[in-house]
Amino acid sequence: MSTSYQVQVGDWSYIVENDGTTNYWAIITGALIDENGANLYAPGLTVDAKRPDLQSKVTSNGLFAITGYPQQSFPVNATLTLYFDAPGFRESQLTVSVPAGGPYPVPAGTVALQRLPVRVQGRVVNAHTRAALSGALVLGVDYPNTPPAVHTTALRSPLYFEHLNGVSVQNVTIAVLSSPNLEAETVAGTQMIELNSRTGLGAGSIVQLSNSSKTIVEYGVVDHLGPGPAAGAGQVFLRNQLNRSYPMASTIQVVSGTPAGGAATLAGVANAGDGVVLASELLNGTTLVVDAGTLSEEYHEVGALSDADGYYGLDGMGRAQEIFLHAAQGGLQQTVGWFIEYDQPINLLDFRLS
Repeated sequence: MSTSYQVQVGDWSYIVENDGTTNYWAIITGALIDENGANLYAPGLTVDAKRPDLQSKVTSNGLFAITGYPQQSFPVNATLTLYFDAPGFRESQLTVSVPAGGPYPVPAGTVALQRLPVRVQGRVVNAHTRAALSGALVLGVDYPNTPPAVHTTALRSPLYFEHLNGVSVQNVTIAVLSSPNLEAETVAGTQMIELNSRTGLGAGSIVQLSNSSKTIVEYGVVDHLGPGPAAGAGQVFLRNQLNRSYPMASTIQVVSGTPAGGAATLAGVANAGDGVVLASELLNGTTLVVDAGTLSEEYHEVGALSDADGYYGLDGMGRAQEIFLHAAQGGLQQTVGWFIEYDQPINLLDFRLS
């Protein structure tokens, strides 16, 4: 804007301001993609800078621009956080450095959006007799013809915490230390369980909760004990929220986990709710630990187990365009490649073992 000045004409005095010029620019531009490599199509996509002086322009295939008057909005160098939201994708954000005076637009680069995970479920039967197969183990496996650089291990219960790229993940051997009883029903989402005995429990202890058939198994790492004698009955507070509810008849075991084999590393950030682990190695042991020795340490059984009627389920399936699942019971087996249908919250996949 130009500087105002005064002009005297006869007995009249005027304040004059010459015409000024402001520029409305695309200040930041970028593109969003599907992390699975599929073409992005998100009609409900929004990009929000959360500032009233800035507007956003988006296309359904992921191109975006943040627009405004840069001279007014960025008189000095600054950072701006952009928030991305699209139906069927996890919310995401990106921080961009914006220099005063340009040049504009500032390239934000390419941002990969992650699909919301879905459930894969179905029935495992004998291919010849069509009889239901109980106790069949369904595992995530590598592509049979060309093993990938990133390996996908399926979990029986989704992750509780977010984990950074490169943290350790490793198979462990579980040993049972004691088997207390659950004193009250435990509801999904809680971080507290009540036991009839807390002998040997303390911060960092591992508790396993399951049903009798082990089709449902998850672990909690103890944060602290509630009031009362440490060896008596009482409350046990966990670091993680439980994914499932457990009635009083559930099996409770205090366990230890001993590392088995070499450690792998996560290939990318892992999200709470992911039912798969993407890592430098396939980890199809019985149990694995993620981020051991930290406050985000968590334990999980590997793969799903079919129940008495042959039904299995895997929650949190995502992070890949295609997943390979291998079902086996005794000498019977089958491997199936499945393109995950992210527009369907439940994907149906049956196995016929031979």
